[in-house]
Amino acid sequence: MSSIRELYDQFTGLIGKVEAGNETWQFIASIAILVVGFFLLEVAWRLSNRRVSEVLENKGYQRWVPYVAGFLPSLRLVFAALLLRGAEVPLIIPPKLVVLFHGVQAFLLSLAMIFFLFHLVEFLDLIHAQIPERMRKQFSEQGLKNLKSLLRITSVVAAVLFFIHTQKSFFPQWLWESSVWRYLAVVLVFAVLYMGGRLLTTFHETMTVSLRDSVEKTRLRLVLRASLWPMRLLLVAIAVYAFQEILSLPSPVDRVAETMVNILGTIVVALFLYQLLDVVEYELTKFVRRDDNEFDMNFVQMVRIIAKVLIVIFGIIYLLKAATGKPMTTLLAGLGIGGLAVALAAQDTLKNLFGSFMLMIDKPFVVGDWVRIEGEHATVEEIGLRSTRIRTFSGHVIAIPNEKMASMSIENVQVRPFIRRRMNVTITYDTPPDKVEKAVALIRDILADRPELVPDRPPKVHFNDFNDTSLNILVSYWFRHNDFWASVAFDEMVNFQIMRAFEAEGIEFAFPTTTTYLAQDNRRPLSISLSPHSPPDKGTEESA
Repeated sequence: MSSIRELYDQFTGLIGKVEAGNETWQFIASIAILVVGFFLLEVAWRLSNRRVSEVLENKGYQRWVPYVAGFLPSLRLVFAALLLRGAEVPLIIPPKLVVLFHGVQAFLLSLAMIFFLFHLVEFLDLIHAQIPERMRKQFSEQGLKNLKSLLRITSVVAAVLFFIHTQKSFFPQWLWESSVWRYLAVVLVFAVLYMGGRLLTTFHETMTVSLRDSVEKTRLRLVLRASLWPMRLLLVAIAVYAFQEILSLPSPVDRVAETMVNILGTIVVALFLYQLLDVVEYELTKFVRRDDNEFDMNFVQMVRIIAKVLIVIFGIIYLLKAATGKPMTTLLAGLGIGGLAVALAAQDTLKNLFGSFMLMIDKPFVVGDWVRIEGEHATVEEIGLRSTRIRTFSGHVIAIPNEKMASMSIENVQVRPFIRRRMNVTITYDTPPDKVEKAVALIRDILADRPELVPDRPPKVHFNDFNDTSLNILVSYWFRHNDFWASVAFDEMVNFQIMRAFEAEGIEFAFPTTTTYLAQDNRRPLSISLSPHSPPDKGTEESA
């Protein structure tokens, strides 16, 4: 009772000092500020509440009325605290009473903060109702309730910390000089970061699962997946930084903590960029699959590998800088010497690598093309960074280093616009000139106006040579398609028509003949046998 009596006496003493130090008009002005202010505040609150409801209902947002109007109580508390501060202006108040007034104002502001944050938490229900059904299934009702409870606790802790931080004069000085607060602050920071990490992980996993079946949101899903571990490491870096800044650490420990923060920051950036290459690869893959570009998947593979190698190299450089604190020029000089040694040791691999770059830039062929390399016909199966694999028509797979492929003469049969046939039709020497002209005319008629042939390359048929055993007719035409077996079928049809036409006109095909001279001397007597199995006589001589 005595302590309560003492407090009462102190309070009445302060009130007496206020009465003695202020005139009547000052009290009247202060009370007027409070009365008029609270009256205007009440009128404004009622009008704004009604007006907000009408506007939202007219716009068709009836569900938003309680959520928007729920911010008004916290605003009323804020204005009440401001009115109390305004009522102090006309009065001359003792310092102890000023501390009390400021404490009441801070309490009102802390309550306003709690109401405001609590109402923001209620918006989770509205957000949960607005998200797509597929994503809503990923959030259970119990999980949403736990999240709201956690956010409410965090709001209360934040409001209490705000009050304590702004009203230090309410507490004894020895309390602030104690190191216990530093450790409590570290524990609080770690707890907030841990809860934030859990919430971030839950949100991230939910979003990733909900976007898994959406082709349109693939880019967003890849970005979210790339940011998960960098965000976790960033929270760890923030925790280490807070530990370093809040506590007074010994110099060696402080240097270790600073180095850890630098290393973690470098890893966060490098890891995020490295995983973000999945987005770049996805966009490039979409680009090369379009019909109006000249690139293929080998270009995507090349860009991906080069980008990853560059990120790893620069990441290592900055990690060494963060760990050792040495200048960048020194690290680059050391890495330059090491890179030269690696280049000398792996020069064959580098040659093949640059050969693959040349193949991807020049594009003499693509996967699936029919090529002719050093007389061997084959199909390209794979263009790698070290070698190119081709499959011959006999079924064998041959791997050729890209260094050699870039310097070899390669005939791309696949891209030829037509297939040319050049053949010689031979007829016998006893064919009259009229028959020879007829033979040429027959072949021209057979090849005339053929839709299978190239229009701007008419067939060529000419009696061009006297062979040893025949009269030669040169025939040349161009099949307009690149299909080899279709061209073979067309050649077969032409051959049958030529044979039938020549047979109808009595034109004979020539074939190689030989003239045999029989020697009649004593050393080589002539011997004739009609037996088909008798060996040839040694006294005969054949000449072509």
